[in-house]
Amino acid sequence: MASGLSKPMVLSNVPRSILGEGPIWLPEPGVLYWVDIFGNRVHSYRLSDGSVNSINVGPYPSCVMPNDDGNLIVTIKDKVILVNPSDGSVVRTLATINEGPGNRFNDCKCDPMGRLVAGTMDMSERNPTGSLYILDSRGLRRILASVTISNGIAWSSDGSVMYYIDSPTRRVTVFKYDKSEGALEGTIGYINLSSLPGVPDGMTIDSEDYPWVALYGGGRVIRINPNTRSVVEQVELPAQYTTSCTFGGSDLRTLFITTATDRSRQTSGPDGYVFSLNLNVKGTVVNKCRL
Repeated sequence: MASGLSKPMVLSNVPRSILGEGPIWLPEPGVLYWVDIFGNRVHSYRLSDGSVNSINVGPYPSCVMPNDDGNLIVTIKDKVILVNPSDGSVVRTLATINEGPGNRFNDCKCDPMGRLVAGTMDMSERNPTGSLYILDSRGLRRILASVTISNGIAWSSDGSVMYYIDSPTRRVTVFKYDKSEGALEGTIGYINLSSLPGVPDGMTIDSEDYPWVALYGGGRVIRINPNTRSVVEQVELPAQYTTSCTFGGSDLRTLFITTATDRSRQTSGPDGYVFSLNLNVKGTVVNKCRL
């Protein structure tokens, strides 16, 4: 039973995504951003008037984050680029990886000090050929190897703990994190989600330091007690392929949830759309990058 004040509802007027992912809320303009990885689009939704905008930034846009100069950081197949949100033009390329044609970037987040933490994945979803990287003023460096599908990332409020998902493991790895250096300092433990339906995908964290994880194929988002490492609440959706979530709205009590289209069906359902619902718990604002 989730502490929701409403049932999950589809946002009106939003485009349907093939693989909707990576939602973030920017409070200053009051805008929700997310990506459609297979649709090659970054979408935005202004809550005040429901206006929607979409930009094409290149192949496989997998993550969008705010930069402190007002531009957007977007990961595409093998690059990290800086994008002007008004017209979608690429300001510059910030980094390029060379992991071969079978890999691509996937999820990313800005850490508490403004670095970009971004992971890659095997596009066949079978082999541990991906990595987790950090990008800052010193350049791009690998902090974790042998990853199959790099996914959700979140930090505790003091920045000392980083939660991380490599989806096929069906668990959340809890790392000790050195935010002054941008380094993993060892594994604290694991949150085992293998008994739940679906595969852990994107993640956010609320103001009480409880992670929220979308379960791809499980049609739900779960809230996890970080102390007991157990699931304490669940939000079930009418779309099976829930991909990620973020908090937003004027009071940060709206949970926005992205989903993917069920490509095995010919009929149109609610899958592929963005959902929202009101909660009693308050969320957190995503960190801005300083790149």
